[in-house]
Amino acid sequence: MDNIEEKIKNLEEWNSERAKVKPFLEEAIDFHNKARREAQWKNYEKAQEFYRKAIENYKNALSLNPKYYLKDILERIDSIIEEHVNNAFNLKVSDDKLKAESGIREFSNFIDNLSPEERRYICPYDIALSFLRIGDLYYEDGDLDKACEFYNKVISAQCQRPFINKGAYFKIGRILFDQKRFKEAIISFVSALSFERDNLETVTYLEACLKELRIVEYKDRFLSISPNEAKKLIMEVL
Repeated sequence: MDNIEEKIKNLEEWNSERAKVKPFLEEAIDFHNKARREAQWKNYEKAQEFYRKAIENYKNALSLNPKYYLKDILERIDSIIEEHVNNAFNLKVSDDKLKAESGIREFSNFIDNLSPEERRYICPYDIALSFLRIGDLYYEDGDLDKACEFYNKVISAQCQRPFINKGAYFKIGRILFDQKRFKEAIISFVSALSFERDNLETVTYLEACLKELRIVEYKDRFLSISPNEAKKLIMEVL
C-alpha cells in the first residue's frame, strides 16, 4: 500500500514539475531549432541571437530546481553550448574578418577569453588553421614580428596535426633567418625536421644558419637531434 502511495506521489510531483518546466523547454527547443537553421545557412549573427534565447530558457527551467528533468536539461544545455561556441567561432572567422586588424584582434580576444570548458568544444585544428591564416597575412604584409607571434599561436593550439606544426616551425625559422637570428632559427628548423627529417628546403635553411655561425661541421648532428638537444649543442659549440 505504501509503495502504491509513493508511486502516486511521485507521479503527482512529476506532473507538477512537468507543467512548470514545459513552457520553458518548448521555447528553448523552438529557439534551438531556429539557431541551427540559421547556422546552417551561415547566418551566424542571427544564430547567436537564437542560441542565447534557447540557453536563457533552459536556465529558466533550471531555476525551478527540477528533480525529474534535471539530468535532461543539463544534457541539453551542454549540447547547445557546444553549438553556440562553435557558431561564435564561425562568426569570428567568416567572410573576410581575419583580413582586417579589428577582426584579428576580435578573434584573438575571443580565443584567449574562452574558458577551458568552452575551448574543448572547438576543434584545435580549426583554431590552428585560423592562426596560420593570420600569420601568413602578416608575413605577406611584411610585419614579421606579428607573423611570428601567430605562427607560435599555431603551435600552442596543439592541434596534433604534424603538417600544421611542421609548417609553423619552418615559417618561424624562415623569419628568424631573415632577421639574422641564426641560433633561434636553428631551433625552429630542427623542430620542423622532427616531423620530416629529409625535407630539402628546411635542411637547406638549417645548413645556411650553420654556415653563418661557422659550425657547419655539426650539420649531421643537428639533422638527427631533438630541439632540446639542439639548444644544448649550440651552447656547447658557440
